[in-house]
Amino acid sequence: MAGGGTTRRRLLSTLGTAGAVLAAGCVGSDEEAEDDGNEPIVDEAETLENDTHPDVWRNVDEIRLDAYVGGWVGVEPAHIDRVENPTLVLSEGRSYEITVENRDNVKHNLAIWDRADERIGEYATDIVADTGATETLAFTATDEMATYICEHQPGIQLGDLKVV
Repeated sequence: MAGGGTTRRRLLSTLGTAGAVLAAGCVGSDEEAEDDGNEPIVDEAETLENDTHPDVWRNVDEIRLDAYVGGWVGVEPAHIDRVENPTLVLSEGRSYEITVENRDNVKHNLAIWDRADERIGEYATDIVADTGATETLAFTATDEMATYICEHQPGIQLGDLKVV
């Protein structure tokens, strides 16, 4: 499943149903509490799905994400614009830069984790705590990379990495 399927399942298993409802901001009305998790949490996002075909990602080496409590929101490349926690497709052995911008004045960082949910080496940005602050992580893609995550909101601000 593209763009958030695996991360949504991790969210539900990490937080449980009540925690997921709270994290989604679904407290207050019965209608909202019945949300099935198929809608973005962050107001600035429009969708949870993005194109993960490797051909679409062929010429991408710079990625921009906005950081919000509730999720990452894609900015660039164009095919992740306004996608919440987009799946990023990387080519093994290729160099990339991911730039994150704080959009809500809350602490954020971006780290790359493996399938065991552990940070890979020093693959993490410094914290961005002020609205408008940015940090860029430069790295070379490896097959052990599975997730990009904010270590301050790990249950809801995470996306899948697909290394091809």
